[in-house]
Amino acid sequence: MKRHGRRSERASANARRVAGPARGFAGSAPPGRPRRSKAAPRRDPGSLRRRATPRRHAGRDSLLAAAAALFAEHGYDAVTTRQILERAGVEAPSLYHHFGSKLGLYRAVLAESSEPFAERFARLGERLRTRAGGDARARLAELVWAMFQGGLQDPQTMQIALFEVNRPGPRRYDLIAVWERLRDVFRSAIEAGAAAGEIELRGVGPELAANLFIGGLTVYAQLHLAGRQKSLTRRLAQQIADALVGGLEARGARAAATVRGAL
Repeated sequence: MKRHGRRSERASANARRVAGPARGFAGSAPPGRPRRSKAAPRRDPGSLRRRATPRRHAGRDSLLAAAAALFAEHGYDAVTTRQILERAGVEAPSLYHHFGSKLGLYRAVLAESSEPFAERFARLGERLRTRAGGDARARLAELVWAMFQGGLQDPQTMQIALFEVNRPGPRRYDLIAVWERLRDVFRSAIEAGAAAGEIELRGVGPELAANLFIGGLTVYAQLHLAGRQKSLTRRLAQQIADALVGGLEARGARAAATVRGAL
């Protein structure tokens, strides 16, 4: 009897061990089913954006650089979108994402160079106008030199601008408005010099005189790009200011006018 009782107890214990896992318990899974792996950590969308941002900016900058070089070399009409993409090393969706079209890229090339320059030029004009000392000729020469420096530092934009203003038909980008902003800086300097008695406007208004500065600078820019004007120097800037402020009146006529004024 005792031996039979021990066999029954061992059988019952074995049955409990087999049945226990089948019922399961907190945190365990029934046998035969794979335990669920822990969920993979979710990536921070912001980190993905941060990693992608430099690449997007690099593509945009590459497009601007490639387009500026090609537009300056051949002009807008002779450049294809494929040429721009090949030189920039990017795919077409990048161009359309950043600029919408070839025309949008062209406008961005001009806007991102000419408009900041116009703002810096206006600030320079204001500083010169309010600076103590000096005279109108010196201030105008500084403005001419600043224009020369802008062209020397960014000859591609200067070439594109000359292409644009000389082409017939409607403007793709309003460069005239940019040039008017530059012209107004010269006009303010001329008006300030006339008000201070430093220069005399003989028979011309300040706007006409300012347009003469812009026109003369445009000619020198074209000569420089064509290789006919070797250097755009500070000395040349002073000579231009002296010539435009002093005028080209003949000595005899000036002497006669002085005599007439004395009588």
